[in-house]
Amino acid sequence: MMGLGGTGAQQSKDCSFAAGTIVGAPLRISWFLVVFFVYQLIDAVHMKGDPIWVRVIRVTGNELLLLLTVLCHEMGHGTMARKRGGQIAEVLLWPFGGICFTTRAQGRLPRQKLVDDLWIVGAGPATHFPMAGIWFALLAAMAAACEEVIMPQSYKYLVPFAAIGRPCVDLTGNLPQCFHSYCGSLLYGFLGQAIQLNVMLFIFNVFFPMYPMDGAKLIVCSLQLYCKVSAKCAARVLVYTSFPLAVILIGKSLMGLGGGAMQPGITAYMGLMCLAESYKIYRLLQEERLYTHPLFELARSPTREIDDRGLSTRLNDRDRDDEAVAARAPQVQFTELKPFSGAGRPLAGGQALGIPSDSAAAVAAGSASSGETAKRRSQ
Repeated sequence: MMGLGGTGAQQSKDCSFAAGTIVGAPLRISWFLVVFFVYQLIDAVHMKGDPIWVRVIRVTGNELLLLLTVLCHEMGHGTMARKRGGQIAEVLLWPFGGICFTTRAQGRLPRQKLVDDLWIVGAGPATHFPMAGIWFALLAAMAAACEEVIMPQSYKYLVPFAAIGRPCVDLTGNLPQCFHSYCGSLLYGFLGQAIQLNVMLFIFNVFFPMYPMDGAKLIVCSLQLYCKVSAKCAARVLVYTSFPLAVILIGKSLMGLGGGAMQPGITAYMGLMCLAESYKIYRLLQEERLYTHPLFELARSPTREIDDRGLSTRLNDRDRDDEAVAARAPQVQFTELKPFSGAGRPLAGGQALGIPSDSAAAVAAGSASSGETAKRRSQ
């Protein structure tokens, strides 16, 4: 089974269509994303409650907000890649989010590539801060403009997993504390949804270190750059965290399949692809070819060195990772034992120690009395 990156590249080639360009980068949209959107529309039509046009607009607006948020996230990766000397090959939007295919700057050393990766990976989640701030300001402005309508406090949308109610709608106009049209309710719902999307996507990408999510890459790069951890140790950390999290994600998704929704199945399949990606790294670790992975090039020492005159020197002929160097215990240096060769002085009398004679006599008397006391106790 192909991993997330391989499946995305294959879909971008075979199962997507061109949707124009964004900041000079080709944009492609997966046909599976279109199918998923149509399924959501059909599901909304069969629901009851609000008028059908309200349900259709709500589903369409939420989908557009999701695509806009994901696109800004991916362009954060791409823009930083350009600043670090690379280029954006293309951007793909598909049911699992988005993928920004980028190239690297040429002639960079492995450690410099890790620094570039850290900047590029971190730029994606960082875009959620200004986006959430903009949507929050718009929601606060709407709440101030419609102060007679009872709304939840705006800051609650910044709280993860918070259950937030929606303002009521009264088409008769008799209840001043409610919206008098569906337009106000839809607008308020879109603003709140946009804030929650940014909060949840930031948490999922940063604090859910399942490879190839951004959080796993941030941990791997930071361990090698700032904690001086070997590439093999960083790979083990990635594998030992990604496998359990992927299994948890798959199990959680399978528990929600009973309702007939498509989203749990998509999430479960994403977990399977993440398992495949982690297993590839595990195989590379076992085969001692970890250096072939872009995140673990430090697993092998440099193969060539170019001096100031442009001459290349072969340094490493191995096609395997470097052997692990066992940590050595601190060396203890022993000095040679030599017999005492000086001239000593007897310590029998107090004069030899520089003690006055009266004090020496007192010490001797005290010793004698202590000896007599010891004898009486022994008797």
